[in-house]
Amino acid sequence: MASHSRGLSAASLAGIGILTIVLAGCSTSTTGEGAGDGNTLTFASGQQAAAQALIDGFEEANPEYTIKADFIEQDSAYIQQLRTQLSAGTAPDVFKVWPSGGDAMAIWQVAKDGLVAPLDDAEWASDVPENLFDVSSLDGTLYSLPATTGGIGAIYNDQALEEIGAVAPTTWSEVLELCHAATSAGKVAYALGNKDAWTAQLLPYALTATLVYGPNPNFTADQEAGEASFSESRWVEALEKVQQMRDAGCFNEGPNGTSYDAQMTLVATGDALGAVHVSQAVSAAIQYADEATTFSLAPMPATDDPAETYVPVAAGINFAINAEAKNPELAAKFLAYVASPEGQALFAVASNSSPALPADGYEPDAINKTLLEAQESGRASVYPDQTWPNTQVKEEYLIAMQELFNDGVQPAELLQRLDDAFNS
Repeated sequence: MASHSRGLSAASLAGIGILTIVLAGCSTSTTGEGAGDGNTLTFASGQQAAAQALIDGFEEANPEYTIKADFIEQDSAYIQQLRTQLSAGTAPDVFKVWPSGGDAMAIWQVAKDGLVAPLDDAEWASDVPENLFDVSSLDGTLYSLPATTGGIGAIYNDQALEEIGAVAPTTWSEVLELCHAATSAGKVAYALGNKDAWTAQLLPYALTATLVYGPNPNFTADQEAGEASFSESRWVEALEKVQQMRDAGCFNEGPNGTSYDAQMTLVATGDALGAVHVSQAVSAAIQYADEATTFSLAPMPATDDPAETYVPVAAGINFAINAEAKNPELAAKFLAYVASPEGQALFAVASNSSPALPADGYEPDAINKTLLEAQESGRASVYPDQTWPNTQVKEEYLIAMQELFNDGVQPAELLQRLDDAFNS
């Protein structure tokens, strides 16, 4: 387990769509700019600081080229603007897309509509890890470059663990032992902030990585073929383990009335030992912590065999090439730079994420080291919602998870509702 200092800034969680960075304004629109100029690439993205670092790196390595960029930080505004430009034939050569199919600018949607160019022939295409390929492609054809990754694990306050003489658990039994030790010390083991509904999804995602999607990466495909279901899978065990943790006193009182900020404040102050969360959430803990406080991320075990543990790792930011790009060759050259070890390392550091592709020169920070190790060892799994065929499953899941913590629904009924939504 690695520790993390206070130097990490907030990062976008666009990979599962659960946080939106809302910043004022955007750059001057590049619509139509660069047309007919073979040395100028038009580009659109969010995360201006990180994307600008990537642009600067490309232009420094290729001084004969210029990138004209449009940065739209608010996701809804970005989606609306890019969709309008794509319909009008004025979209930039390269633009940010989301993994899978959750919104109108997610790769499955734009690929289905014929708006992006296939990338199978790119030299870097074979470097895309298996767990990222499906959410970056459609019907076996690669349409986007996964540029960064994030993950889900147990974020711990190092000093809070040390105070009670504990270490991060590596087995399920040790998880329950940690909950008992925390309660005996007057602390919470794992803070929950389900008032912000998106946080309620994360603990089952961490557990099903080991119980469902790691052992069977084709689980969602099996569901679509009628050969598997939520109700008759180890999703049942995952939700029962959540209830077991609740009954063991692992969580704070009233999780459905606790906000995300309050959740991470509990972790920051050491009133909670940790929280099962997206890796980028450590930024919130850092925000509320004392200068000397450090944080760690460890895989969340679901069995008593550490060798069985998988970590959910997902594509964060993806880039695609406009099917009607004015400069398709330059667009391909830019994506080749983003996919290179140099580009991957540069963008990962700038965006406080992990590289999606191999990056020999990348020195991971302490939080992202765990995620990188999971990928390199073949112990990385998917974010389940990035594989679901429609948005109804996610919507039903978020509602039902809050009900589970209020004893308003039991695992069997919850999973039947997800099956119904999956097949709708």
